[in-house]
Amino acid sequence: MLPIGACRRWPRIAVVGAAMCGAALRAAAAALPGPGSAEPASLTVADCVRLARERAPSVTAAAADYRAASLDSTAAWRTRRWTASVFTDATLAPRGSYDPTFTNLGQYELKAGVEVPLLDGGSRRRERERGTLAARAFALALRQARRDAGLRSAALAVQALELGEKAAAQVESAAWLARLESLMESGVAGGVRSRSDALRVTIERDVVETALAATRRDMDAAVRELNQLLGRPPEDSLHVRVPDSTDERGPGAADVERLAAGAERAPEVLLAGVSEAESRLDLAEVRSRTAPRAEVGADGGMAGTDLTQAVPPDIRASNPGATFADRLRRDLGSSASMRVSMPLFDASVGPAAAARRAATEAAGIRRELERSTQRRVGLDLIAAWRSAHERLLAARLTADRAEQHLLRMKSLHAAGAASLLELLDARSVASDANERLVEARADDRLARVTAELRQ
Repeated sequence: MLPIGACRRWPRIAVVGAAMCGAALRAAAAALPGPGSAEPASLTVADCVRLARERAPSVTAAAADYRAASLDSTAAWRTRRWTASVFTDATLAPRGSYDPTFTNLGQYELKAGVEVPLLDGGSRRRERERGTLAARAFALALRQARRDAGLRSAALAVQALELGEKAAAQVESAAWLARLESLMESGVAGGVRSRSDALRVTIERDVVETALAATRRDMDAAVRELNQLLGRPPEDSLHVRVPDSTDERGPGAADVERLAAGAERAPEVLLAGVSEAESRLDLAEVRSRTAPRAEVGADGGMAGTDLTQAVPPDIRASNPGATFADRLRRDLGSSASMRVSMPLFDASVGPAAAARRAATEAAGIRRELERSTQRRVGLDLIAAWRSAHERLLAARLTADRAEQHLLRMKSLHAAGAASLLELLDARSVASDANERLVEARADDRLARVTAELRQ
């Protein structure tokens, strides 16, 4: 027969044991490749960043936009070549419907020709430049999407790693409290412990298990979003593991220099430069309204009149035996043309040019502002990295001290020199210190990855 207290504690011990077994099984399953997947479901933060920069939906959409803009740019560049076409039309006007002199009794043409623009006020050149700028803008948007996807995946991976470390610590705390609860229940059954001591340990363990459930919920949510960002089904299992190289360092002079140089190459700055270049093209477009234009063309084929009969009367008069083939031979020919236009006056050019100059000036100011903003962001990242590393060093020292204090209180409590409340207080202090250490380590990892991705 088991004591009544032992019967009461067995369900709780079984729950904790089942939770620990489930966590171990989930970790083992996460380390294995997913079904139908060619890649392992256990990734480091760097792996998540690399995959997100390749597979994130925003990245694939930006890549498609860039391909479209590149093809549009190629099409614009080919407008500087001559164009060739085949054109035809026909009109039939029967006798008696109109004045034959006016209608020629119908007419037709079937020709092939080429057109070569000589002067166009720079419009084709500007179209080519606009196509190039559009392709560059979409290339920068793709680069920005890859960077942002990498940053977001890094934040989610670090969060999942942090929550996993917290969950592991909470599982360990729950198991330790379950063992302590078992001892308290045995003491209550033996009459050497009060029921309040056992109840106090039970409440403490309930608090830890509640926190563990919340941690696992948050970790599952982070993993689902990370899966989506990596182009994987949200429900797939994914385990973020600690990288092989776990060196932890603060920012150095080289990092500051690379961030400063990276600020000049930031997509936001370069996109602002593209906007300024487009404003200059708009100004050139307005100024070209008064530019001369000229084009030449040449064609060859057949053209003729009088479609009411196969051989017109004028051909039959000169050649009574003429046939339809003679008519076609007469209709064969070629021609060349040239068209020139010279605008003399346009009252809208002056105000429109002044407006475009103001817009160009505004675009230049925004570009300089963006450059300054990116330099400030770089300095903020360095400061955040340095602060996070300092907090990590302090948190590690505090966690070591709290752990030593807990070990000391365990020994004192076992020897009867410390009360249960002192032991539980030491455990709570050590748990809080370890949680702050995990948070500080995550902040340091994220600050470093963010700074490196911005370089």
